[in-house]
Parts: sequence; structure tokens; C-alpha cells
Amino acid sequence: MGKKIFFGNHKGGVGKTTSVFQIGINMVKNHNKKVLLLDLDSQGSLSKICAKSLDISLENISLEYSLNYLIELYILAYRRYSKLDILKNKSEDKEVSNILKKSILKTKTKNLCFIPTKIDIVNGRLNDIAEQISRFSMSMVGIAKIFDDIDKMEEHFDYILIDCPPGINTLIQSVFLKSDYYIIPTIADDISSSGVTDFVKLVERTILQYTYDSNIGGILLEKIFGKSPTLLGVLETKHNLMSSKNTDNLLIALNQQLCSNNININKNPKEFMVDFQKSPKSYVFKSKIRDLNNMTDKNNYGIPYMTSLAQSHQEYDEITKHLLNILEKTQNEKH
Repeated sequence: MGKKIFFGNHKGGVGKTTSVFQIGINMVKNHNKKVLLLDLDSQGSLSKICAKSLDISLENISLEYSLNYLIELYILAYRRYSKLDILKNKSEDKEVSNILKKSILKTKTKNLCFIPTKIDIVNGRLNDIAEQISRFSMSMVGIAKIFDDIDKMEEHFDYILIDCPPGINTLIQSVFLKSDYYIIPTIADDISSSGVTDFVKLVERTILQYTYDSNIGGILLEKIFGKSPTLLGVLETKHNLMSSKNTDNLLIALNQQLCSNNININKNPKEFMVDFQKSPKSYVFKSKIRDLNNMTDKNNYGIPYMTSLAQSHQEYDEITKHLLNILEKTQNEKH
């Protein structure tokens, strides 16, 4: 089964979309992995980047091949099943899963795929669909089934990377519940880093919220969604060497805050995490993504420019390597 990792933060503009794409393409090009990218941000930035690699625009992609269409199709298809049907495994829909297979598009980078999100649908954007899910919590089963059907495909994905928006809705909460891990990209400034702990608490509250939901909680929740997602770590983006002393202090404070709230984190090897000497745990990856914005020197283009061209940037080489080491070590320990 492909490991599902979502990237989230309450604050926008912290490099979530860039990190999802760059880590995904790096996994594929440098580590021989097969990766599926999912764009749950209604702005569709990740979809635009991936479509760029095919030299097409999102507007030219058929509605029937969009994530919007798939999500609505799945929530309608699985809304009609009872809890008993689902518990007895009588809720398979092969027609719907066949549509899912056709929706997965291959980028020009071998083994990097995506399902596009369309942003030009009246009353059919992802935020609108989330409203439908919120009215009937059993619709969340449909979201879980999308991931289950992806796992059943012959075309196996090693990792599914999910770009989540700053705002939280029922659709995003469904993804929280179904994911294995999550990463929080952040800029080391007061505004961006201050929301990290709140975001983690929100993820943890989501688990409790639906555990005690009379429609979907308890045994059904465990069967459909499995265990709670585990925090892999906080990734500092747009790091500025000129102000590194100030950012170090902010990260120390952030780490202390996460420790004091006893936030659960994956047991990562110490060599991949910042060494906060006075803290019992480290939540921050040692790898930092520098603020590289050059758009004029063709031999040294910055991260935003290379991402806009749907091309990999070497700045993400180290964090990708570290993440794969962490994930593979975790899997080996479980077995």
C-alpha cells in the first residue's frame, strides 16, 4: 500500500505546494519511487504545475478526469450504503473505481502522476463539495474509498503526497483521517510558526471528533480510516541565512511549545532532526529549504521558477533523502 502523506499549515504562502511537488519529483527522479500527487487546495496551484509539464492548461482537461468530479462521484456512490454494508465489505463499486483509473494523469516525468483539480466549475469547486460532505458525515466514507481504490490498482504508487489548503473543512478532515503521516512546512517567522501547534492540535481533535460521531465513529471509523496520522516533522522553508540567529530562536520556541503540549511525533533518527539540547524531543527537520528566488541566471534558477516549469530543484535533494530514510526505517521497525 502506498504511504499517504499530507502537507498542511494554517498559514498560506509557506511553501506547501512547492514542497509537495519538489519532494514528489525528487522521489521519482533520484530514488526510483512512483508517486501520485493530489491537489486539495481550491486554488489548484499544484494542478497547474503538473499540467504545465504536459503543456496543457487546466481549462482544457475534461471535467470527468478531475478530482472535483471524482470526489463528488464517490461521496454520492457510497452515501447509499449502510454501515452494515460497509462493515460486511458489501460496498464495492467497480464502475466508479474504473473512472478513478482514467483520471490519473502521467506527467512528462516518468512515474510522477497526478489527478487534476479544476478551479473553473460553478458550485463545483472543492470548497463547495466539502459543504456537501459536512451535511452527511457518512459521505466521508467515499473519500476513504478513493484511497482504497488507488491502493488496489495494478499501477502501484509508493507514495501519495497531498497538498492541503490553509483552511480546514470536512473534506480536508477526511484526508487527515485517511493519511499515514503529515509534514508541516513553515517559515520561521512569528506569524507562520505560531500556528504550527494549533494545526497539530486540530489534526488530533479531528480524530476525537469523528471517533465519537454517532454516524461514523467507533468500529466503522477504525475499519475505514485506520490509525491516526503521525507527524513526521516541521520543515523550515524560505530560510534566510542573514537572519538565521533570529529564526533559530523562533524554532527553539516552537519546539518547546510542541514538547510542552506532548505532541506525538514519529521516532525519527536523531541525525535528521535539529539538536535542541534542552528539549526531550525534536520536531524540526535539520534540512532547511533556503529562500532561492533567482529568475535571471539560467545556471542557477531559484525554487519558484523551477517549480513553475514543473522541474526539480536540487535544494530539495537532502530533505527528500532524509524523509525516505525515515519512512523506510519506520516500515522496517514495524515489520
